[in-house]
Amino acid sequence: MNKNFFASLGSTIAAQFRGLDSGNPSSWPLVPRLFLLLVLYCLTVGLLWLYPLSDYDTELEKAVEKENTLRAEFTDKLGKAANLNLLKKQRDEVALTVEGLEKQLPNSTEMSGLLFSISQMGRGQNLQQELFKPDAPIFKTYYAIIPVTFRANGSYHDFARFAADVANLPRIVNLSNMTISPKAEGALTLETTVRTYRYLDPGEVAAQTKNPKEGK
Repeated sequence: MNKNFFASLGSTIAAQFRGLDSGNPSSWPLVPRLFLLLVLYCLTVGLLWLYPLSDYDTELEKAVEKENTLRAEFTDKLGKAANLNLLKKQRDEVALTVEGLEKQLPNSTEMSGLLFSISQMGRGQNLQQELFKPDAPIFKTYYAIIPVTFRANGSYHDFARFAADVANLPRIVNLSNMTISPKAEGALTLETTVRTYRYLDPGEVAAQTKNPKEGK
């Protein structure tokens, strides 16, 4: 029974392919039209498979790479924009710190006044100064160290008050190599190096930048 069914079905399908009008496929029976669509589909897929698409693949890769680059740049700029206010605040804080440090370092014209003030502090604490001798400056890139050999007589408390006055100066001044030795009649002798600092003038900075070893 199955053989007769398939034979009858094959005869029916084959009959639909007889007498087809090639100029009017729309008038064909259902099976020939489906077969024609299948053939066209297979031809289309085959042509697309054989068509060279390598150039388009290269352009696509370049486009994807450019997109990734633009995304990274956008993320970076977005982060910078988000931190802009914080960076401005930090810049202002640094500017205030630099301004405060600049006030602690005199320039060359103010140095003589600072040395005079230190000398007067010793006299103000009843110290009998034997020596107050500024030595040769030690030049750095942007500043200079001015060492002063200081020797005076007095009591221990006088020395302590003098050191406190120096520490309270608005300028950067420190005492180094301090030695206290006894003197006749119960007095003491203080000998120390008073180290002061000053900014270099623009001409001095240029000279240090050009010949740092010579300046030192």
